[in-house]
Amino acid sequence: MIAADELLEEFVSALHVGMERRVDFLTALRDNPPHDITRLYWLARVTLVIRLEDLPFFDAVFAMHFLGAPPQEVPNEEGEEEAPEPKSSGELAPQELSEGTGKSASVHDLRHKRTFEGDADDLRELRRALREHLPKIRSRRRRPHRRGQIDVRRTLRHATRTGEITMLARRGRPHRTRPLLLLIDVSGSLREHTPDYLRFAWAAQCETFTFGTHLTRVTRQLRQRELATALAEVSAVVEDADGGTRIGPSLHEFVTTPRYADRARGALTIVLSDGLERGDPAQMVAAVHRLARLSHKLLWWSPLALHPEYKPVTRAMAAIVDEVDLAGARELDSLLERVREL
Repeated sequence: MIAADELLEEFVSALHVGMERRVDFLTALRDNPPHDITRLYWLARVTLVIRLEDLPFFDAVFAMHFLGAPPQEVPNEEGEEEAPEPKSSGELAPQELSEGTGKSASVHDLRHKRTFEGDADDLRELRRALREHLPKIRSRRRRPHRRGQIDVRRTLRHATRTGEITMLARRGRPHRTRPLLLLIDVSGSLREHTPDYLRFAWAAQCETFTFGTHLTRVTRQLRQRELATALAEVSAVVEDADGGTRIGPSLHEFVTTPRYADRARGALTIVLSDGLERGDPAQMVAAVHRLARLSHKLLWWSPLALHPEYKPVTRAMAAIVDEVDLAGARELDSLLERVREL
């Protein structure tokens, strides 16, 4: 019987891939040991396959080495494909195309400005929920507190005024709200949900970025006192609204730009997106993996996940489903519900 290491070596050699991709595959195996054949398939696919036309050959080699079955027929279509689901026998079954599988998402870089509108009257409850339910952490700096360590300096300063020590000043580390980071998809597939997502970001008053085909920081614009003014300023700087979808490159830019990536360290990160990536899924998977490591917790809220039978079927979403906490959020009511569950 062939050992597992020898089988993997034969499999990679049969693909005739370069050393860089081999290293990526072995690193992924080391960091994320696959618990079943489907997980192994996706680890290999996102690290060893770059060109879409190589997929039929990859599937044939994988089937020959690990499934003991003839290779599956893989449609050679441009853009995103659906993730195969395991059958009871362990084979990889094709997925039927349906709404929300990513086939309707666009990769085209269309520059387009949009006017966002919204009413702040119904955001009071959301703001209250954010204050109450966002996770808290201990402040690093010690401040005057009823309990905690004795503040010798403040105690002695008070004693010099009174002539004797009449009180013991103390200082402690009070709780503060953990930093919140929002990454909002403004592509065409989320056109009807984008205004509510931006209203949510304005209510949260946190670090916020938008992405469609480009990454745009809109934190300063959303800090305006009036919601209408904030949304008007966002409309002026976001140039890829209602355009194509390039989630991978946008998230890659975020995690590889130090001044951006630093804002994710220790933060509660929420991605508001349907995850319908039409480009190379490997870049999105790598970026999400890095983002999850930087963040305290990575949440992915998708309008598609509100459907009770939803499960990720695009290649990228199927590969990252174990990296994120996936939940459904579409309008302000569902966003409020997600916040209360934090």
